[in-house]
Amino acid sequence: MDIQKIITVLDKPKHDQVAWRRTLALQQVTGAKAEVVTFNWNAMCEKSSGLSADERTKLRHSLVAERKAWLEELVADKPVRGRAIWTHDIARWVIEEVEKKKPDLIIKTVHKSGSLVHTPIDWQLLQDCPAPVLLTTKRRRQSSSVVMAAIDPRVTDTKHRHLNCNVLEAAHRYAALFDATVHVVFAVEVSKALLDLGIIGERASKKKVVDKITPELNRLLAPYNIPKSRIHMPVGKAGAVVAQTARKLNVDTLVVGTYAQRTRRRVGLGNTAQRIVTKSVCDVLAVHP
Repeated sequence: MDIQKIITVLDKPKHDQVAWRRTLALQQVTGAKAEVVTFNWNAMCEKSSGLSADERTKLRHSLVAERKAWLEELVADKPVRGRAIWTHDIARWVIEEVEKKKPDLIIKTVHKSGSLVHTPIDWQLLQDCPAPVLLTTKRRRQSSSVVMAAIDPRVTDTKHRHLNCNVLEAAHRYAALFDATVHVVFAVEVSKALLDLGIIGERASKKKVVDKITPELNRLLAPYNIPKSRIHMPVGKAGAVVAQTARKLNVDTLVVGTYAQRTRRRVGLGNTAQRIVTKSVCDVLAVHP
């Protein structure tokens, strides 16, 4: 999280430019070089549209010129480079650009319909983008200067343990930029079947899990001096209870771990990150091992 180079996916001109505002705020505290990209595409410019080649060319030039004019006005007098790109596959373009330019952060506004993230671009970036991704959301409440790291100390393999470490380190570095307080959350998932059958109570089940993960949790938190009052272990499914805890604490940014991989196989915290993003009402910063 040494942020020196940012690439931002702008919203369409008709939308509130949430990602743009986050970019300016981060640039102000980091001094990073920022590049903002606006995307446009129209199916009428394709051969199958019924228009002649000349008509398609004129239409495309007109649309690009209109978008460039909007972009120039947006970035005027700002130390930001702007680019207008013609493509319908935004996620692929971003991922390929990341592989070429190696930015430290990708910023994009998350778009939701009700409680569901309806655009596949967000999922593709979470899953396949090799750089950290900050999915921003429009703030509904006053900033609380709280950054929360979502970890899973139950995992024992090297890759997952390293991912937990990266989440905590990213949370602390990001919080330091805004003089924010770091909280940590771990969802304690207990067996509903055992609870329903009365074989074990929720309190006893939670204690059993907490006792087991305490050594690993202490190892993870040792470098950061986080008091117990800022360590939260709610019982329930990770996606729901992590987001619920974030709302309760009025968290500004929730840091989660996910995997960057070019296959569609999803592993471990990758799934958890997506469930958290779906439920979250705050910014989500996704980092990788």
